Formats: sequence, structure tokens, C-alpha cells
Amino acid sequence: MLARRCVAALTGEALPRHAPLAVRQTPATPGTEAVPKDGFGGRQALAAPPAQVWQAILDAQNLQASIPGCEALVQRSATDYEATVKVGLGPLSVRFKSEVTLHDLQPPRSLTMVFVGQAGALGSGQGTARVRFEPTGDGGTVLHWWVQVQLSGRLAQFGNRLVEASSRKLSEEFFERFARVLGVPGDPPPPPSPWHRLQRLLARWLSLFRK
Repeated sequence: MLARRCVAALTGEALPRHAPLAVRQTPATPGTEAVPKDGFGGRQALAAPPAQVWQAILDAQNLQASIPGCEALVQRSATDYEATVKVGLGPLSVRFKSEVTLHDLQPPRSLTMVFVGQAGALGSGQGTARVRFEPTGDGGTVLHWWVQVQLSGRLAQFGNRLVEASSRKLSEEFFERFARVLGVPGDPPPPPSPWHRLQRLLARWLSLFRK
């Protein structure tokens, strides 16, 4: 190639143009998404279609009923909420003044919730919850969620394991509560204990004597 350039420079011959290199693009596989390296997640089956689930998760009353330890929640705009949440973190009971903001809304497929909470002298915390709604063949929805949490100040001294364990428990409880808000049938009641069966039997005996 260098020799050809020299000859072309001496003779005035124009070199042929080469086509630019083509960039190979791998098509995205439907239903797949990048998963962050840190954080934790899960899934929750819901007996409602994605459109109904979408409307329910944006409702302030539903959010307050679903957030564990939520003492108050006020909707400031279509995507902004303010909440007071009291949670247990190790040996402490911490009250957060929190702001919840919705991002990346793609109804009724996915959204992102960003939490920023202040705990006074104890520090602060922030987290991100990515939520995706997958329709099922029976008209229901599988809710996929992935949460990342970070604490600062004195709260960060509890260590990553304790923070993750507490955050995972709260996240699982949130989506379980949300399922109940939607009216998903819960687990059947446990069978009566032997003591309760004995009480019923005694009550029947006493009723016979009273007759």
C-alpha cells in the first residue's frame, strides 16, 4: 500500500477509495436487559394485568400501604412523593424523611423508583428500585424488581451485610404488601392448633349440659 501511494504521488494517479469498515451490531434479544453487578432482586406474581398493576403502583395510597413502616406519604406531583418511614436497622429504629421520585416511565412495561432519605444526625440513605412488568398467559403479571441501596454517615458503619439483609427484607415485604393491595389471594389460614380444638370440644360439651 505504501508503494502504491508513492507511485500515485509521482504520476498523479488517484487511489481507489475503500469503503468504511462496517460495525457489526448484535440485535438485542427480546425480554432481556442488563443487570447491575451490585444489588439484589426478586419477582412477585400478581393476579392483575400489567396496565392495572401500573396504575396501582402509581397511587399514593397503595404506595403508603405497601411501604413497610410508612407513617405518612404525600404526592407532590405525578412523579414525586414525600414520605416518613420508620425502619429497623440492626439494633436501631431509624426514621427517614424521604423523597421518592419516579424515572424512566415506560407504561405499562417498566419504571425506576429513586429513594433519598434523611435520618438526621445518623446520616442518610438512598436507593434505586428498577421494576419491570411481564404479562403472563393467564392475564396476570410477573413483577421483576432489582434494588440498590447505599447509606452514608453513621448508618454506613453497620456494614454491607447488615444493610443488604435489612434492605432485602424491606424490599420483599414491600412487593408482598403490594400484591395484597391488588387483591392477590393470600396463603390459606393455618389449621387450628390442638389447644383450639380442645377448646371447641369443651364448648360443645358445656352446651350439651346447658340443654
